[in-house]
Amino acid sequence: MERATIDFGIDLGTTNSCIGVLKGTLVEMFRNNEGSDYTPSVIWIDKNNALTVGRMAKQQLENDKDNAACEFKLQMGKDTDYEFKRSGRKMKPEELSSEVLKSLKSDVKKRTDENVEAAVITVPAAFDARQCDATRKAAQLAGFTFSTFLQEPVAAALPYGFLSRSEKIRWLTYDMGGGTFDTAVIQVRDDVIQVVNHEGDNYLGGKLIDWDIVNHLLVPKLMKERKLRDFTLVNPKWTSAFAKLKMQAEESKIRLSNDKSTEISIEYLCKDDNGEPVEFEYNFKREDMERLLEPYVLRSINLCKKVLADKKLGVGNIEKILLVGGPTLTPYLRQRLADPNEGLGIALESDVDPLTVVARGAAIYAGTQRIERDVKRPEKAGQYNLKLEYKPIGADIEPLVGGTVLASSEEDLSGFSIEFVNIDAHPQWHSGKVLLGKNSTFMINLWAEKGRQNTFLIELYDSKGTKHKTDPDRITYTAAVDLEDPPLVQSIGIALANNEVAVFFKKGTSLPARKVSPHKIAYDVRCGQTDSVIKIPIIEGENRRADRNIRLGVLEIPASKIKHNILAGSDIEITIVIDKSRMICTKAFIPILDDEFETVHKFEKESADPQQLKENVETEAARLAKAKERAGTTTDLKAQQIIMKIEDEKMEQEINEFINSPSADKETADRCEKRLRDLTISIDELEDALQWPVLLAEAEEQVKSTRDIVTAYGSNSDKLKMETLENEINKAIGSRDADLLKSKIGELWRLGNVIMSQRPEHWTDLFHDLENERDKMTDQARADVLFTQGNRAIDSGNMAELEAAVRQLLRLLPTNKQEGLKALDPKKRVSWII
Repeated sequence: MERATIDFGIDLGTTNSCIGVLKGTLVEMFRNNEGSDYTPSVIWIDKNNALTVGRMAKQQLENDKDNAACEFKLQMGKDTDYEFKRSGRKMKPEELSSEVLKSLKSDVKKRTDENVEAAVITVPAAFDARQCDATRKAAQLAGFTFSTFLQEPVAAALPYGFLSRSEKIRWLTYDMGGGTFDTAVIQVRDDVIQVVNHEGDNYLGGKLIDWDIVNHLLVPKLMKERKLRDFTLVNPKWTSAFAKLKMQAEESKIRLSNDKSTEISIEYLCKDDNGEPVEFEYNFKREDMERLLEPYVLRSINLCKKVLADKKLGVGNIEKILLVGGPTLTPYLRQRLADPNEGLGIALESDVDPLTVVARGAAIYAGTQRIERDVKRPEKAGQYNLKLEYKPIGADIEPLVGGTVLASSEEDLSGFSIEFVNIDAHPQWHSGKVLLGKNSTFMINLWAEKGRQNTFLIELYDSKGTKHKTDPDRITYTAAVDLEDPPLVQSIGIALANNEVAVFFKKGTSLPARKVSPHKIAYDVRCGQTDSVIKIPIIEGENRRADRNIRLGVLEIPASKIKHNILAGSDIEITIVIDKSRMICTKAFIPILDDEFETVHKFEKESADPQQLKENVETEAARLAKAKERAGTTTDLKAQQIIMKIEDEKMEQEINEFINSPSADKETADRCEKRLRDLTISIDELEDALQWPVLLAEAEEQVKSTRDIVTAYGSNSDKLKMETLENEINKAIGSRDADLLKSKIGELWRLGNVIMSQRPEHWTDLFHDLENERDKMTDQARADVLFTQGNRAIDSGNMAELEAAVRQLLRLLPTNKQEGLKALDPKKRVSWII
């Protein structure tokens, strides 16, 4: 019988991957040919061009690195090629990941003879839409007809909460894997498991510690002892040597979980500049590893504190930390987490194997996901297919099941009845016969025993009481807890012309989701001009500044598709649709054209440009130095805390190591880009903290100014909005949220601006202000035409024509001149798009 639910869960990891299946209320892990629950995520192509996945491939990282690939999960969604030199074969990260998935499918096939067609695949909480899209491609390449994703920290909590009897409890998952870190607040309340909040970092994991061991401990000792010219990772001559050092670093790090010191011994590493074989030995001490581990642990703790603070939770609100991932076996990491002063001070829990808990959680979630099949009417009389609607897992012991009985077109089901029998109950439970309703539909409440999987036989009877077989002939229901669908991991919106973000879906939104939002086109688009194009950048992230977030893609409407000129200020209606797997579709409808434009985003990110990165690093270093100098003259506590965070996490040091590294590769550049974004946002926060007194004064002035306008010219609705905004500004001041305060100051300004812009003198005054800036217009010929249009509109009293001229003139000013003059639409409180 075909599966009614997905049931299979996969942890597609940076270092290791594994697969499990839900059987009743228990998860069974599938072992590979070597008897292990997990398979190394490593690919090797041998001299016969045969591709191998797993432990044997991992062993070749030392001896045949040019033909092996590992840790490719971190490059998902990026334009990266992994080349296997002997064969000349090149593979994308998603192609390599698909081979790992195929290997896991094969393990199931060998043991059960079942071909896995659908699976829940876990992804880090910090994976953006591009990376999820690449994971989707990997699943398709591996032969999955259907796949859905679950965030790793959510999956990690499910084995603990699935059969929980607690009425109300909160946990914090702490998931440090090979290359990523995730944390989430999970709540079990009234038999429902909910994700309260989550955070993650795609460049924080065990492999980074391995490379620190290599670069900061092993290589310096080696260089002191032997002559090795240009001994860098990117030098092909030393590829094998670095692979051996990396492997030894990983293995010795694991040994130090039990021992205070360990010997690293490599009988043959490479040949030195004189052609002599190099034997390498190093006494690796636990305190050396802990010193390297410290900034990573601190970063993870800061993320945990953030995920709590965002929901106004403290450590006292969390019962325990659920540990996930191999690095959490490290004694130092556990000690730091449990420390109430330097860590979180919350009890630690690792009863479920940290290496397989994510796959187990994915399998539990898979058991809640029905496989949607196209149920058709049978061709022969006497055959009956069922189209069912029900939840496979839930907290209700009297679940509702509904459906339709489909028979051949010539058969009449009048007088037919249906009954469900729980054959696992003692004694057996019967629903009783329920007559089919109109269109052969039915709805029945079942009864299930708590804490187990219940099997219900389906019995169909005709009007004479004769029983007939159905397809399917049974369903299963597990009475455990309700599992909420995983929420959106990052907010999604569009970038506006003023570098703000118009948020369509906030982080935590239930999926699927759809939203339509009106906006204004910010500049003229002329028919026939090849360079005239409307661009709608799609943004993912939580920062209110668009350029601080991840740009997922752009919906472009080229001038070739535009039938006639579109003036600045014209309406545009934007729709964003996201499905359960975070596939994004964007549409734009332009009323003046009566046309809609659509794109399903195909995300592909190029790796960071090293030269541009270097320039950006210099810019941010100058900003930080200036901010630190200003902070030295104040006693502002928040500013000092931000500086301490930057220094404790060694942001500058880490970035400078990346940027100056002679062995910098694509992944190093991507890590540098991520850490640079972290530093940039921290400097933003520092500048906001230092600007706080000025911001308070600005808020006070804007409140007074807008209140005067509302009092003099506002409607009752405007006065109500004013009162609401004042309350929100007071809350922002109370929580010292600079970004929120800036946003509310902007809303106040817009409220006053909208009221004033409804008055004819507003546009006249603004037009005359622009006349004083005439010599600064970027297109003098165009400006002359618009000033003529504006004067004509004033003379004739045509305010609509005057408004159009003013808006277009504003676009001809340099950006720094626009901000003080730009007005929003007086009729609709909407935003301008790029």
